[in-house]
Amino acid sequence: MWIDNKYISLVSSRLQMFNRRNNGYNFRCPFCGDSHKSKTKSRGWIYQENGEYKFHCFNCGYHTSFKTFLKHIDYNLFTEYKIECLAENKTPEQKEYEEFVEKLKPKEYIANTFLKSLKKISQLKFDNSIKQYIVNRKLPNPYHSKLFVSPNFMSFVNSIIPDKFSQEALKNDETRILIPFIKDNKIHAFQGRSLKSNSKVKYITIVLDDTIPSIYGFDTCNLNQKTYVFEGPFDSMFIPNSIATAGGDLVSSVRTLDKSNLVVVYDNEPRSKETIKKIDKAIMNGYSVCIWPENLEYKDVNDMIIGGLSPEFIKHIIDNNTYKDLSAKLKLTKWSKL
Repeated sequence: MWIDNKYISLVSSRLQMFNRRNNGYNFRCPFCGDSHKSKTKSRGWIYQENGEYKFHCFNCGYHTSFKTFLKHIDYNLFTEYKIECLAENKTPEQKEYEEFVEKLKPKEYIANTFLKSLKKISQLKFDNSIKQYIVNRKLPNPYHSKLFVSPNFMSFVNSIIPDKFSQEALKNDETRILIPFIKDNKIHAFQGRSLKSNSKVKYITIVLDDTIPSIYGFDTCNLNQKTYVFEGPFDSMFIPNSIATAGGDLVSSVRTLDKSNLVVVYDNEPRSKETIKKIDKAIMNGYSVCIWPENLEYKDVNDMIIGGLSPEFIKHIIDNNTYKDLSAKLKLTKWSKL
């Protein structure tokens, strides 16, 4: 019935002298035009009968269901009405099946782009070494279908952007995890993350659209709510409503975003002069910053997860150690003396 009420309201603008009366709806009949002598007579009614809405005109006598009435008055609205009724009347099993099928469909940013040629982490066998790397880092399962394997990453990039890497650089080519940066269902940048602990270049960032900030997480984040800003995409995958930059200078990367909802979260490196300098810059620019508690031994969020802390507890730590302005300066001074 709520769908009927919705579409009665939507079609009401097409009905002259429309009014709600005595649990029904009264208006001039659109079929006979009601009285030609009196413009104030309204003898068309939509009313409930046996749990359904019916239409009846007490002038011309036309009687039908609300569905048929809507079909005659506004066919476009009638089409929308049918679709909504079908969706409402589906069994839980039908809805679950359709949701499952929808999830299997390739995303637009995959189906129509260079990513189509690559394998997702979710498609790898469990004993695959790259799959094991992701599993051991405990990255959440939903992200396994959003990460890709790129053998010979630099050569792959050259197939998209000719001569991006020189022949000399290609001598150090390697397999990397490809992390796409999505906004409005389109790839605006991507990163290649090395699988080697001793790799000279841990991340390689490729920018495809320089009009969009190179930020990971635009597709899953609501920037109108409290948003956490991390140094790397992996950390951002554990904390709800998070984004990550493609480089270490978070403030420069997010300068075009509204800072009022942002919490800048650098790695837990109190002995790093570079990190302290970056946090200080964020404070001076008016950002809220997380300054980790003194007794926390882990370097970043992913290390905390591997160490056994839950995402909920880590978020609690961040929220309870977020500072701004003078209090942030005082806390940073104390933290940097560790």
